[in-house]
Amino acid sequence: MVQARVKTATVPRESRFSPRLTASLDAARACAAFYVVAHHVANATGHSRGIFMFGQEAVLVFFLLSGFVIFANERDRALRPRGFYLRRLRRIYPALLVAMAASTVVAVDNGALARSFRWSELLGSLFALQDNTALKPGVIVEPYLGNDPLWSLSYELAFYAVFPFALRLWTISKDGAGHLIGALSCASYVAYALAPNHWSLVGAYFLVWWGGAMAANAYLEGERSFLAMRPAIGWLAALCATAALTALLSGEFKSFSYYPGLPLRHFLVALLMLALFFGPIGKSLSQIAPRLKGSAAFLASISYGVYVLHYPLLIQSKRAGTTFGWLSMAALLLISSCFADRWLSRALPRAPVD
Repeated sequence: MVQARVKTATVPRESRFSPRLTASLDAARACAAFYVVAHHVANATGHSRGIFMFGQEAVLVFFLLSGFVIFANERDRALRPRGFYLRRLRRIYPALLVAMAASTVVAVDNGALARSFRWSELLGSLFALQDNTALKPGVIVEPYLGNDPLWSLSYELAFYAVFPFALRLWTISKDGAGHLIGALSCASYVAYALAPNHWSLVGAYFLVWWGGAMAANAYLEGERSFLAMRPAIGWLAALCATAALTALLSGEFKSFSYYPGLPLRHFLVALLMLALFFGPIGKSLSQIAPRLKGSAAFLASISYGVYVLHYPLLIQSKRAGTTFGWLSMAALLLISSCFADRWLSRALPRAPVD
């Protein structure tokens, strides 16, 4: 899930987004978050086919948007890692802790806490080690109390941890850093295929996030073609080929919903999104976004809270089992998301900029 808000007043002048792009990013973030909600509700009600079957793709949107916005907002400041890490932790953890508290309350209310609680899940989710064992091997720990959407936060936090170092290499040699990151990501996926483990898989997925970052760099340099993102595009294509070869050689490929098909699906979707949306199609869609500026900005401002809170409140809670109960929990979701994503972010002390 994207954990960065677009800011036009506090970033360096050369990193400022146009109002049209800001509206487009807000709209994309809001649509992706609420689509994930619709996807999980559809799954819970047995209507997961059709237009609501692409929840995984929505998470890939988050990764790409996160790379885009973080690079544009932090490309000068992240070279001083202390402030960057504090800003990211301040953004991530308040809503995460609220979501974990909500999961605990729901489990107590459902009478399921004693049988569902695991210290490993609690600590693993706090230290960003969680992922979904049903979809891939090598997972360290499941998300706390089964709040499945939290899986993506372990990837996000790992991407943030690596970014200042990748950025420093990029400032020394843009192409050299791009080739090194691409090669390491492909090598990480090979390592994962040989010995499945969380860190190798995260290392492979970093190239997706970096693709979003390189899209931001191309945009800020005035480019409007995905070809300007070389070598990120080339290495992402190579990662797709690596995942495809791995799937074929494994003899275990049965579906794009599980490993080894799922990572291939993710990498292909990321490549396709960069090619489609960083070009004429993206430009056409950006013409629509400004019309939705006000509503998109508000929904985007609570999208992270909606993402981390909707699963326990709408899917796991027994009180969401009736129409009235579900609507009541949906209202609670919006209120708690405003609290976690808007009020807390304003109430907490600011992290240092320098």
